[in-house]
Amino acid sequence: MALKSSSSISSFLSYVSRNGGMSTSTNFIVESGFVASSLQNQNEAMLFLCDEAQLPNINTATGTQNGVLTGIGSVDYPHTKIYTEIQLTFMLDANLSLLKYFNEWYAKIFKDDGGSIHSDVRYISPKNRSTRLQYRSAYAAEMKITKAEPGPYGADQRKPITYVLENAWPYSIDAVPLQFGSSQLTRLTVNFKYERHQMVNRDIRGFPNINKGEVQKINQGVVTMSINGQEVETQGQI
Repeated sequence: MALKSSSSISSFLSYVSRNGGMSTSTNFIVESGFVASSLQNQNEAMLFLCDEAQLPNINTATGTQNGVLTGIGSVDYPHTKIYTEIQLTFMLDANLSLLKYFNEWYAKIFKDDGGSIHSDVRYISPKNRSTRLQYRSAYAAEMKITKAEPGPYGADQRKPITYVLENAWPYSIDAVPLQFGSSQLTRLTVNFKYERHQMVNRDIRGFPNINKGEVQKINQGVVTMSINGQEVETQGQI
């Protein structure tokens, strides 16, 4: 952006301040509506362990029409919304809780006679078992991806947008690499398809922004902040 005058920097900073500051990629919340027996609180696990997510995109399928006007050739026109898949990456705890969760979710899509998840090798299903596809209502669930920004009352107080994914389901679970050598966190990547999404927009400009070091403590809704070197207590609902 070209600087037109000496006040351009201050104008830019004023604009950013009026709109709540700059957005950062490190604050987001992923929630799933699928309930599994292998994990009691899946949203808590996703909150702590989701390592990478994307805000869903949207695309358009187009057709071509010829002869609209003389001399301009073909003209594209839109006819269908296209919702592409999303990918989520998770860190895994030692119990592999989220890997078990998504395996159980995927097992709801294709049902094996005798099951495909067991508590002991003595109970595994026969090799000649059949596999049947289930109805969508048995495995599709709502998911939410929220972009969050820190505020005076918490690291995710300001939530400018939430994407609500309708009838989402995991269509692939990537292989989890294991290797000798330097110890690294084990990560899981899951790819999802969904029918379509809706968006919930919130105006966060009314929430005060927060600077590094301002929040000192949060105790039962009372927040002690350091402003201009003085401690100030505030109380309110998030």
